[in-house]
Amino acid sequence: MNKNKIALIALLSFVVLTLKLKGNETYYLLKAGIHFDSKVSGGKYTLEELARIISKEKLDVAIITDHDNMEVSYGIKPFENLLKITVKRNSVATYGFENYFAEINYLDRIYKDIILIPGIEAVPFYFWEGSPVYENLELRNWHTHLLVFGMDSYKDYEKLPSLARGIGYKKPNGNTFRYISQNMAYFFKIFLYFLALLFFFTRIIRKRRSPGNRKKYRFSIFSLLMTVLIILLLKSEYPFLPRLYDQYHGDPGAGPFQALIDYVHNHNGLIFWAHPEVTHEENLPLNIPFMQNSIRVFTKAYPHLIAETKQHNGFAIFWEGMKVLGKPGGLWDLTLKEYCLNYRKIPVWTIGELDFEESNNLDLIHETNTFIFVKEKSRDGVIEAMRNGRMYSTRDYFGDKIRLIDFSVHDPMSGNSAFIGETLKLTYPQINIHIKLECLENFKGSQNIYVFLGEKLVQKIPFYRSTDIWLEDSNFPKDKMFYYKIYIGKDDWIVLVTNPIFVKKLF
Repeated sequence: MNKNKIALIALLSFVVLTLKLKGNETYYLLKAGIHFDSKVSGGKYTLEELARIISKEKLDVAIITDHDNMEVSYGIKPFENLLKITVKRNSVATYGFENYFAEINYLDRIYKDIILIPGIEAVPFYFWEGSPVYENLELRNWHTHLLVFGMDSYKDYEKLPSLARGIGYKKPNGNTFRYISQNMAYFFKIFLYFLALLFFFTRIIRKRRSPGNRKKYRFSIFSLLMTVLIILLLKSEYPFLPRLYDQYHGDPGAGPFQALIDYVHNHNGLIFWAHPEVTHEENLPLNIPFMQNSIRVFTKAYPHLIAETKQHNGFAIFWEGMKVLGKPGGLWDLTLKEYCLNYRKIPVWTIGELDFEESNNLDLIHETNTFIFVKEKSRDGVIEAMRNGRMYSTRDYFGDKIRLIDFSVHDPMSGNSAFIGETLKLTYPQINIHIKLECLENFKGSQNIYVFLGEKLVQKIPFYRSTDIWLEDSNFPKDKMFYYKIYIGKDDWIVLVTNPIFVKKLF
């Protein structure tokens, strides 16, 4: 190959991966794999082996998200916080948060061709149904997970709210008398514990008078044992406030997950719902005496939680998120409308999720990807872009067949424009839409571009090769704020979804 051809190929590669938008601002298009599990929490590969594989497979970005904890416990009533059976699997908690983050940070420095970002697959909540007495005990919602990354310190991850570490406590909210009356049973229990402690502690050593009026001291082992037991009970109840959530009172809905989301949001991290449309079921064998041989582990798909919680950054649309959430008119559109109406402070974005654990087929790393438009090729650049929604997701290896170069909307009067994830302030009752994509060498067949205004299909455009088109739209809704997004694929099989571009009318 001569030098001219090499130079031409290098130039074309640069054009594909570098986009000049909004005047002089430059974006770099990076291909990301999100959600890798290592041996730290049950995957097949060590962290170093994963880094080597990711580098060989030529991803630009990889977000590694092992489970923060894999711990469940079942307590014996009425002392379930003290007398309990706990089962643990490998997780970041057993590996050590400091070790986990330090190792990924080290690998990120060693493998300079990729950006490795450490994160967590959070397991915040589960609850029990049934009873071991009747041999119908079930573990529910253990696989309702969220991906967390982008926080500053490993210490922030150590304190992620979960049943294993505590989700929070019910605290007075103005009216102390009402607070105590609403939680009277709990405070009465604590009062009895302290009363019993005082009773048995004063009877560990007791004075008594023997014949002849001589003083003698009697030591009570039983009182000592009871004192120690009550101290342990009180310790398990510290700080002597009723818990917000526990695993013994059924499904509390979105509450425990919102507590996790609020924590991550307050620590400036990113949090995305993982595999929201997957129903998980398995039988977990038990080797515990006097218990049933196995328990059923069941988590029903949870797309509704994306709409019932706020302040999260989004959800995984691929593979599973296109049945209920991501399809036009689905729950994603509901959340975007809420943002436009100012019912949400931040919009809900979408990502493609790998959930790569132990496959021998390394090609699967390219099956579901997120393509991110960054201002700088760094961790901070990736986090900033994802926080602002500058990304699109692909499945079915489609990301290796085309590159979306531009999806933007333009105000023909002011000359202003907005890119994926941004908001255009519109001064004129017409919008120009620009879509540019490049088909790579392995692209075959035909696909359609579906342009949506909210949940309404505006244009369906077939394409067979690289495409550069401009569209006009002036049929706006009455709302002051609305959005555009595009899907690519077939009527029954969408393989690419962009995040929305918002438009705010000023006229």
